[in-house]
Amino acid sequence: MTDLYLSALNIPNQIGVHSVVLLHSDSSPTMSFIASSLPAFNKRHAQSLCRRRSRISLSLSPSSIPRVVKNPRAKKSAVFVEWLKENGMYLSEVATWGRPMHPLAIADETIDDGEVSGRGLIAMKPILQGEAVFEIPYELILTKEVALRSLPLPENVDDYIAIACLLVSERAKGEKSFWKPYFDVLPLDEELIPLFRWSEEDLALLAGSPCIAASKSLGLKLEAEFQSANEMYFENNRETFPEDVFNQEAWEWAFAILFSRAIMLTAEQRIGLVPYADLLNHNPFCSTYIDVHTKPLLDRKVVALYTDRPYNKMDQVFVTYGPKSNSDLLLLYGFVSDRNPYDSVELVVSLSESDPLYERKLAYLAQSGISSTSTFPLYRDRYPMELVEFLRFCVADEAEFTSADFGDFINESNETQVARALVDACQAALDAYPQTREEDDKLMATRSMFQLLSLKQRWAVRQRRAEKRILERTIVNIEKEMSDPTFMFTEVNAT
Repeated sequence: MTDLYLSALNIPNQIGVHSVVLLHSDSSPTMSFIASSLPAFNKRHAQSLCRRRSRISLSLSPSSIPRVVKNPRAKKSAVFVEWLKENGMYLSEVATWGRPMHPLAIADETIDDGEVSGRGLIAMKPILQGEAVFEIPYELILTKEVALRSLPLPENVDDYIAIACLLVSERAKGEKSFWKPYFDVLPLDEELIPLFRWSEEDLALLAGSPCIAASKSLGLKLEAEFQSANEMYFENNRETFPEDVFNQEAWEWAFAILFSRAIMLTAEQRIGLVPYADLLNHNPFCSTYIDVHTKPLLDRKVVALYTDRPYNKMDQVFVTYGPKSNSDLLLLYGFVSDRNPYDSVELVVSLSESDPLYERKLAYLAQSGISSTSTFPLYRDRYPMELVEFLRFCVADEAEFTSADFGDFINESNETQVARALVDACQAALDAYPQTREEDDKLMATRSMFQLLSLKQRWAVRQRRAEKRILERTIVNIEKEMSDPTFMFTEVNAT
């Protein structure tokens, strides 16, 4: 499994995603993701939970909060809480002997960046640094092992495939499913809008964006995985895997749930769906420590979360889904963040066929296993040094090609050509959009009018505007730096 996580995704260069990897093993079709495609809930990356107030609608069981919002979402949340309690999770609304009250409550609706963000978890009392926020019994986690006990799947089946089958199977059971209360608090089908579920009409709103290629590639991968699973598991056992239940639509739904909610349990090197923990919303400025451990003396495994900073009452508790760009977030989760410090846009650069040294450079790249067209992420304030090195090679003249070290500054002429090539590439990317950034700004300026658009339309406008801002900022910065080519591409700007 570990080496699968390190494999690369064979998809077009212009795809704007670096962390998601869909794989096929040599022995059987599988689907896996490198660790960064899952929420980074592990001690090694723990920094701090972010404290921030959000607009929320509270609900727990009737005894927990005097004024309960009586709506269908609130009722489902209350039933879910009771199910957790009945199955061993400590969620007491009052202090008990030797234990304080459970510090969190479910918010049935949260608002972030002016958009509805679904359920979330908020602090119902001040939380101390290092306090155990929750402990979820391991028996409630949906894992590959649970799927193998429930369904006739081979031991070597991929984790994602196994849990996807389990999700489809349990959803079809309805009231008979042990996880029914959990399924009831999952997003409704119409609320699951990761980019790969968008129609062609919806995707047209992102014309010019590399997100479209990423979406189509992921959709094709999912379709191929379903066909493979259908041939290997479903067709041979229709009694367990009925055709009207295990279909492409259900498969897509299951993976939309997995992509947006699966957690890497680092201690066991496996993924799982963790009820209650997956209600935590994303904030790119924070992280948390959540993992499996065994309770002392009880020999019982739980999934636990500990804070490493204090919280005030009514603060929403966040986690991070990892250092993902907005294109990644839109592709897998169905939203973007205006304050995302990891946002980037993929820039495609190529070796020019009009270059007199084109054939020799092409042969050199082929010998090195490098494509003549490469894709690099541009961030708001930086770009990778590999982009600069590739462009130094692309614009090199005869003398530079035969003797230069492209990892270092060559000369002012070469650096100036690199800068111009980078500006031209950014401008070409901007020209691919039917709308300008100013037009997107104007569309978003009047909030009441902007809200008349559908949620997908609003996300599309936010995403394409963010990409254009990065491209425009890169052009401005490079043009300023061209006044002194010697120090143009330093580690301050390129990393």
